[in-house]
Amino acid sequence: MPLLKRVGVATAILTLPCSGAVYAATWQSAVALPMTVEHDTNPLLNPGNQKAVTRTIIAPDVTLLGTSGVDEFRFGLGVNVERSSDPDIVLDREDPRVLLGWQRETEKGAFGLAAKYVETSTLSTTVLDTGVVAPDGTQKLYSLAGNWKTALTERSTLANDTEYASVDYDIDTLTSYDELSTRFTWSYAWNERTELFTRFGVRHYEPESDAVAESSNSYTPTVGVNYQFSERFKGSMYAGVNKVSGTGDSPTGQGGVTLQYTGERVETSIDASRSTVASGDGGFTEVDDVRGVWSYSIDELSRTGFDASWQDSQGQTPNTLRQYGVWASRELSPFWVARLSFTYKERQQDGVQNANANIIGMTFTYSHPDF
Repeated sequence: MPLLKRVGVATAILTLPCSGAVYAATWQSAVALPMTVEHDTNPLLNPGNQKAVTRTIIAPDVTLLGTSGVDEFRFGLGVNVERSSDPDIVLDREDPRVLLGWQRETEKGAFGLAAKYVETSTLSTTVLDTGVVAPDGTQKLYSLAGNWKTALTERSTLANDTEYASVDYDIDTLTSYDELSTRFTWSYAWNERTELFTRFGVRHYEPESDAVAESSNSYTPTVGVNYQFSERFKGSMYAGVNKVSGTGDSPTGQGGVTLQYTGERVETSIDASRSTVASGDGGFTEVDDVRGVWSYSIDELSRTGFDASWQDSQGQTPNTLRQYGVWASRELSPFWVARLSFTYKERQQDGVQNANANIIGMTFTYSHPDF
């Protein structure tokens, strides 16, 4: 389906039940304009023939947020414009993104709809998180999602998230697919600090008609707990299993742990998980992931920090990706922020020499919370 037609259908679905409220809403707008120049010594993470590229990226983004009684509306529009010193390695890009959302509060809960269209590079974090190894191309994501939650008792809540996503690639090494997913969550407030929950998720993967990959289903039941250690420190832990149909494999363990601390000057978080995600490699891929972030406020205007991640993917091209980064930012005015960053990446694959890259970048961001 063409982009304009898909966006038109999504807009009609979102506005029909609440067209009157849209006109009566009180609107706020926010504008962000990040501008980045970065030098990447090996953007393709090629183990044998490293070629460096300098990129200039401008990514304007506009968000409108409207409220009308119990209704909330969100509209987002942006584009990622990228120019490369060598388009034969990294393409020049103009990647649009469109977001439409509506949420309504009720006496016992809420429900809503959201639609989005996003184009991204296959070298982006969004794609790399699924374990894909590919040259520079374009991923096009079309998504329509719905959600609802309702209070069953004073302490327990039942919620559902359902999404249809269509993912298209313009390079032959990756498989385009559709995914339909739904997840039910029951949560129980044990006390002021502790919340217990159980989830059951089902996802259906459908590759494009001429693909070698076959359709399959993923089933994931989990149980977990959210715990507030203190006003500044909280954590979450969950565990379960995953079963993918049609593979003949036994169910595998799934789970994760998240810890987050927010202090007066220090903010830090650690996240470790094993998940099964749909991938352009064809089918579902198991991914082990560990991420850590730390930042420190030097003064009211300056902040510094570092982040690290380790990801092991068991897809068609098993690989391990490591990434370490440091950064420093300075608020130049109420609307301007400057940020200097350095990132090191390394990918390991069986039978292939390790590949690494160094990335240094400078970003100036203009933002206005009520433009």
